[in-house]
Amino acid sequence: MFHIIKKTRPYLFVLFTLLLGFTSCDEVGPDIDRPTVGPRETVDTSGTPVRHILIEEFTGAACVNCPQGAQVIQNLVNVYGTRLIPVSIHTGFFANPLATSMYDFRTPEGAELDALIGPVQAYPSASINRKLFPGENSRVTNSSTWAGYVASELEIDPVLGIDIINVYDSNTRELEVTVSSTFIESVTADLSLSVMITENNIVDAQVDNTGLIPMYTHKHVLREMLTSANGAPMAGVASGETIVQTFSFTLPADWVDSNCHVVAFVHQSPPDLEILQAAEASLIE
Repeated sequence: MFHIIKKTRPYLFVLFTLLLGFTSCDEVGPDIDRPTVGPRETVDTSGTPVRHILIEEFTGAACVNCPQGAQVIQNLVNVYGTRLIPVSIHTGFFANPLATSMYDFRTPEGAELDALIGPVQAYPSASINRKLFPGENSRVTNSSTWAGYVASELEIDPVLGIDIINVYDSNTRELEVTVSSTFIESVTADLSLSVMITENNIVDAQVDNTGLIPMYTHKHVLREMLTSANGAPMAGVASGETIVQTFSFTLPADWVDSNCHVVAFVHQSPPDLEILQAAEASLIE
């Protein structure tokens, strides 16, 4: 569930750093972990919000080309660090669990996102900020386009900053998420906030073009949405205004809480969909 509080207040930020480099492609799951992402790594040295880009990858355990797509994303993370936020959505035919799979990564929201952003017609494919780029007939594109689209999106100045505060009880596994969206420009369009939980480093079966990988490391897997697939409605806002929304959830026992992250992003309401800003925070700091 969620509650919305509208108020105006100064926005508190700290320094954002970028430390990673670029690596070559590999067919198996990437071994380099993403850096830990804190809830306040959202500004530059002047206190201006830093633009973050969401890449929603559509994938599946039965997709032989998807490990290569995952490596393309890892290479981009190595370049852009925490400014790039990946989410892997397991949906469609290729997301059916394999005979040796221990987990089923499919979610109802994943299927809804497939229909909302797609439909997805090829795997691997991904949406960059849910934007329909010039010359494309879909928001979901193949891996050869991702680097260019991520770079172009990072050139755009942000209109807001997002701060995520997670309060988590490891005994009860109860989580409260507070998302503060502070606007540095007025926005009159209808907006929505979407909030996801992802889990990193899940070891399970995957196929590639050489056969079965029994112990593949699945990254940033969409586990749950705390909003609907369409997001929680957010009215038009003025410059300097902060909207605070809170959500609660109880983690299932089989999720590794230390590998979980909360991803929040403000986007235009359907049918436009384009994402204005995104943020990510570890469940456990």
